[in-house]
Amino acid sequence: MIEATGRAPAVEPGTWGLGGSGELGRDAFLRLLITQMQMQDPLEPMKSEDFVAQLAQFSSVEQLETANLQLTLLQRAQATTQALALVGRNVTTTDGEVTGTVEAVVFRDGQPKLVVDGVEVDPGDVERVW
Repeated sequence: MIEATGRAPAVEPGTWGLGGSGELGRDAFLRLLITQMQMQDPLEPMKSEDFVAQLAQFSSVEQLETANLQLTLLQRAQATTQALALVGRNVTTTDGEVTGTVEAVVFRDGQPKLVVDGVEVDPGDVERVW
């Protein structure tokens, strides 16, 4: 009988790239693949087809992460453009509590907020523009 001579690396919680949502990221996927290769049975190594399939999955994960980042940046740019287009326009919020002219746009946590008569308003709360 053959026994493994190496030991699996000790893993601290959170070091495998698990985000707050519990999803595996690119780094975690790569670490899992490397660990799998290190711990495989030398008499029955991973088939080349399996290895290529896992590398293709890794490539797909990278491409999805890149696409997600680009979509996030595009969404922020669009929200900024739309908020800036409201400067100098009159607006009313959906609850009717704020009505007035948009004086400026400020950013809180990367999100645009309209300044209407000194009050910060979320652009999504605007019901009427004139």
